[in-house]
Amino acid sequence: MPKIVVSNINMAFEGMENETIMQVLYRNGIEIDSACGGHGQCTSCRVIILFGSENLYPPEFEEKDTLEENGMNLEEERLSCQAKLNGKGDVVIYLP
Repeated sequence: MPKIVVSNINMAFEGMENETIMQVLYRNGIEIDSACGGHGQCTSCRVIILFGSENLYPPEFEEKDTLEENGMNLEEERLSCQAKLNGKGDVVIYLP
């Protein structure tokens, strides 16, 4: 099973393919703000991808559009409510 490693709190959580980063963190008691309710329309749940971006599915239209509108780097920043594990490996993130 792939893991989400949160570098700034030194914790790792197991996830499943097609689960979002936010779902994995919520299930493990880590709450992230989401002003839009997890619909990929704001950036309050943004996370920094330190390693393993290839282990996430590419951003879909709504997330890509939101990130681009806010001048964010698609390779390094993702919306935790939209970024889904592809099941191929671990992802290391930083919670801003």
